[in-house]
Amino acid sequence: MKGLGITLILGLACLGVAGCGSDGGTTYVLQSPSASAGSSSASASASASGSSLPTTTVTPPDNNFKIVIDSPDGGTAIGSPVEVAGTASVDKGTVVAVVLDAGGAELGRATTTASAAKPEFGHFNVTVSFSGAVSGQKGQLKVFGVSPRDGTTPTSYYFISVRFA
Repeated sequence: MKGLGITLILGLACLGVAGCGSDGGTTYVLQSPSASAGSSSASASASASGSSLPTTTVTPPDNNFKIVIDSPDGGTAIGSPVEVAGTASVDKGTVVAVVLDAGGAELGRATTTASAAKPEFGHFNVTVSFSGAVSGQKGQLKVFGVSPRDGTTPTSYYFISVRFA
C-alpha cells in the first residue's frame, strides 16, 4: 500500500510539472547569453571551426522535422514577395524556399543559409519573389535542404498550403 501511495504521488507530481508553463504553442529559444557575448563567441567559434556560419542555434521542434516554416501560416494569402521564416537542421545550413501553383509549377525560388548547420538547428529568413500566381487560387510554399554531394538534390522537405492574394 505504501509503494502504491508513493507511485501515485510521483505520478501526480510529474503530471503537474509537465503541465506548467505551457500554452500549447511552440517556442524557439535562442541559446546566446547576450547580444554582445553571443556575437563575439559566434565569430570566435566560426573562425576556430573554419565555418562561416554563426553558432546561434535554436531549440529543435517537438515533431522530429528537420525543417519547419514558422511564417507565414498555412492557408495564409500571400503576395510577391513573400517573407519566409523558420527553423532548419540541414547540411551546410542551406535552405531553399519555393512557391508552387496548384498544379505544382514553380513560380519563384530563393536560397539562404540558416544560422546553424546540421546537426544543430538554426533560424532562417528568406524573401521569395514569384510571378504567375492567380489571385484567390491555392498553391504551396515548400522549403527544403539540399544534398551536400551535389548541392541541388532536395532533402528534408516541409511545405504548407497557401492562397494567392
